This record gives sequence, C-alpha cells and structure tokens, in this order.
Amino acid sequence: MFLRAADFRAMQTHVARAAPEEACGLVAGRGGKSTAVFPITNVLHSPTAYRMAPDEQVRALFAMEARGEELLAIYHSHPGGLPTPSRRDLAEAAYAVVYLIWAPVGGTWVVRGFRLEGEKAQEVPVRVGV
Repeated sequence: MFLRAADFRAMQTHVARAAPEEACGLVAGRGGKSTAVFPITNVLHSPTAYRMAPDEQVRALFAMEARGEELLAIYHSHPGGLPTPSRRDLAEAAYAVVYLIWAPVGGTWVVRGFRLEGEKAQEVPVRVGV
C-alpha cells in the first residue's frame, strides 16, 4: 500500500500524542493509495487495547463514501510493544483491509502493514511518498 507523506505524518503525530494510550483511526484511499486520515477516539483509553468511538467511525465512513473513497486501512498503535499484530488484534480483526500497526522503535514511531485473517497475519509492504 502507498501512504502519502502527509497522511504518514498525520498518523505518526496522532500515535505519538496519544501515548501511553493506544491510538486508532481510519485511512481512506483510492487504488491502494491513501487520500485522508481520520483519527478516532479510543474509548477504552488503554495502553494495550483500542475500540473506536462508534459515532466517529460512522462519520468517517460516510465522509469517505461521499468523497468517492474507500476504507484502505485501519491503524492503531502499540505504545509499549512492537509493530506486529497481537493476539487480540488477530481475534478482533473484522475488516478485509490493511491493518497499520505503529510502535516506537529506537525512539522513532514506525509502522508496518498486515492483512489479518483468523489467526494469520500476512505482511503488506508500506511505501511512503508524495
């Protein structure tokens, strides 16, 4: 998948500011390329789990539809862990989209992408550009 640099920075800023809680949100796109980021409130306010505020999630999905975009990815952070899917991530994955997982590695927030199906995670290359 391809992230515009502005969308990458928006997510990176969001996850850094939300720490030590997990941050979460949606990424809109067309043709595998991001077009917008929708930060969503984590109603669990937890450092190890997230649940998107339903009203914000629905508004974001309607906004995407109105603009002719699709749900490209779901993102969240692991502020005290690694940028890999947890057991909980695998168990709760409900959408056939890329899951972007952010974590601080060596003092810098990094992201990795995965397709999650059942107990399996397949890494998806994430490229960032203009």
